[in-house]
Amino acid sequence: MTIYTIKDTTLTNIADAIREKTGSTATIAVESFPSAIRAIEGNSSDSDEILTSLIEGTVTSINNNCTKVGSCAFYSCSSLTSVSFPVCTSIGTYAFYRCSSLTSVNFPSCTSIGTYAFYSCSRLTSVSFPVCTSIGGNAFYRCSSLTSVNFPSCTSIGTYAFYSCSRLTSVSFPVCTSIGGNAFYRCSSLTSVNFPSCTSIDTYAFEYCSRLTSVSFPVCTSIGTYAFNRCSSLTSVSFPACTNIGGGAFNSCSSLTSVSFPACTSIGNGAFEYCSRLTNLTLGNSKVVILGSINAFNGTPMSSSVYTGSFGSIYVPASLVTAYKSATNWTAYSSRITAIV
Repeated sequence: MTIYTIKDTTLTNIADAIREKTGSTATIAVESFPSAIRAIEGNSSDSDEILTSLIEGTVTSINNNCTKVGSCAFYSCSSLTSVSFPVCTSIGTYAFYRCSSLTSVNFPSCTSIGTYAFYSCSRLTSVSFPVCTSIGGNAFYRCSSLTSVNFPSCTSIGTYAFYSCSRLTSVSFPVCTSIGGNAFYRCSSLTSVNFPSCTSIDTYAFEYCSRLTSVSFPVCTSIGTYAFNRCSSLTSVSFPACTNIGGGAFNSCSSLTSVSFPACTSIGNGAFEYCSRLTNLTLGNSKVVILGSINAFNGTPMSSSVYTGSFGSIYVPASLVTAYKSATNWTAYSSRITAIV
């Protein structure tokens, strides 16, 4: 492809700049971007024909003062390795979808990341979004080279946002309040997570995080179904404010030994099923906790007659011991229910 220089400094949209030349055959070198460019746009129908040619085989680095990167703007631009947009405030859907050579991105002013924005950018190792407040669904799906992420201003993480980021070892989200379903599914290198402001965890959010050893959610009130399913290395959990534990939430957490839920009001079906090393559970609520089914503790010391004494105990307030032993579904565990000392 021929490399063209855009000299019209009044153009504000790079897609218009490309169409101004020879349409779908134009390739625009990065140094030729007019300083007036403030938007880089694309769409699902013309990105392959026009905007992919912007990068393909020619441009490897982008540093531009545009304020918006639109949907599909760099869709499948396989030669792009790094981008820096110092004043860009928003990234559209599919903007860097399958940019397979992209290793680093810098967006110091960006406040929102669209869905599928960096989907399957498999070589992406470094991301900087200091003021981003929301991450769209599938935004970093299968970014398998990402090792750590820091989003100091992010308040919400979309569904599948970091799905199967298999090398991700640490995450920092100090003000995040909600985690979408499957957000960290199969992040198999993640060892610990701390979300000091998170109030809700959606379904399957950390499922198959097989190296996750500890989690801290001091203000979280709701844990979705199968949220930590098969987190086989999980030994410690902290949920002092949690009221609802979804079905299968900690299913097959085979290293979990002791848990305490001082504010819990309900436990879903199979919530701790197959937690084979769970020696005791402490429930501190002043009312009997609703137990969704007798399957909640299947495959744990609580349900096995082999264990005696304190091993496999369910600790509840002394004033509620009798009520627990006759409560729906709790009767199956009456021999394990004892008073908190």
